Formats: sequence, C-alpha cells, structure tokens
Amino acid sequence: MIKIYPFNLDFKNERNGSPYFASFQFIFEDRPIEGISCCYSSRYAGDMKNIPNNKNRLDLFNELGLNPANVYGLKQIHSRSVLAVDSSNPPSVDADGMTAKDCGIALSITAADCLSVFLFDVKTGAFALVHSGWKGTGIAVDAVNLMQNLYKTNSFDLAAVLGPCIGSCCYNVDEQRAHFFEKNFGAQNVQKTDGNFFIDLKGANIKLLQDIGVKNIALCNDCTFCDDRFGSFRREGADLTHALALLY
Repeated sequence: MIKIYPFNLDFKNERNGSPYFASFQFIFEDRPIEGISCCYSSRYAGDMKNIPNNKNRLDLFNELGLNPANVYGLKQIHSRSVLAVDSSNPPSVDADGMTAKDCGIALSITAADCLSVFLFDVKTGAFALVHSGWKGTGIAVDAVNLMQNLYKTNSFDLAAVLGPCIGSCCYNVDEQRAHFFEKNFGAQNVQKTDGNFFIDLKGANIKLLQDIGVKNIALCNDCTFCDDRFGSFRREGADLTHALALLY
C-alpha cells in the first residue's frame, strides 16, 4: 500500500530576515531517514542558475558545509535524460537528472515551477535527483530504471520526495497540452474549470511512481506560483529566480 507523507517547507534558515533555505528528509515506513538530506533554496537566496562562480550557489554550499567541487549540477534541457555519476565521473552532457551511489558527492538541479524529485534506496544507498517539467514528466521512472540496472535497486526499497512546484491550482495550460497530459498521465491529473485547463505535475508523478512499485512518497504541498518565497517562471517571467534543489 502506498504511503503519502504531506508536508510544507519550513524555512527555518533565514538570511537578513528573509527565508534562505529549507532542509527536509526522506521518510520510509513512517520514519525519517538519517544520513542523507534534501534542500531547497528560497527566492530570497538569489538566482541559483548553474553557471561558473555563481556566488549565490557558493554561499549556500558554504552554509551547508559542502565542497563546491563535490556538488554536481547540470545544464538542464527539459528532457528525460538521466546520468550515472560518481567522484571520478562527473556529468559530461546535458541532462535533467543524475543518479549515484557515491556518498562523497552531492547532486543539484535548478527549478522555477518545475518539479524536483528526490529518490533514495534504503537498502543499497543509491540516490537520484531529477528535474521534471511537463515535457520531462516520466524522468523519475527513468531514474528508477537506471538505478535498477546499475545498483539492483528494488522499487519497494525506495523513498521519494516530491519537492515544491507550480500546483494544479495555478498551472493553466492550453488544450493541446492538457490532452497530451491526460492521455499519458491520467484524466485525474487534468482539471477543466470555466474553459481553462490545469495540470497536476505532482499527481502525475505520484501515479507513475506508484505504478512501478514505489510505496513511500513525501509530498511537498507548496505551490511555487502561489507562494512568493519561491522563484516562479510564471510569476516572474524573464526575471525568474531559479531555486536550487540539493541532495547531499
């Protein structure tokens, strides 16, 4: 039976009186998992785009005690490509997710309305982090498949966290995209209100993970568009603030 653990991000960590970042844990069989952490930065932490010498990123790495050389990031392309990485094999091509079994490295993606999906294998210690927008929905399944092939991961042993993203309350799309989403991810993840279509990224990912046997999913209820603590492409446009999602 699938277990959903809802939560909202608690930005206990502040800088200059504003939310800075929030840390949270995987949950498996009703218990938090120690030894591995998830992190998500606020809009007030500044833009976290993965570019050389981004001071905002370096400041957060320093706050968390992370060596920047050991934090891997990607040039994200809204794909379903997932790379296997380790300390001797950093990401070398564009992609939207990474998986590893090397506890000496941390994984990072950036997001600004798209969904971050964190995965951890409680038996083998393998982990993954993916960036899932509407185009890339299904990348979490691809990450699990890669973990199964490389690390012999069993879906039943996975804990997942779905981070903040634009919610179905605000993710208004055109009819063509709505029909695509309904066809591929279920009618329950598309809503029609007053002639407008809204899609549910989190609902689609829960269904996909459930279908492959993942039974422990922590679900962040925060909507990046509704809540101005988060960067949002839909709200900010060209001046968007990319959040940093970290698995370390």
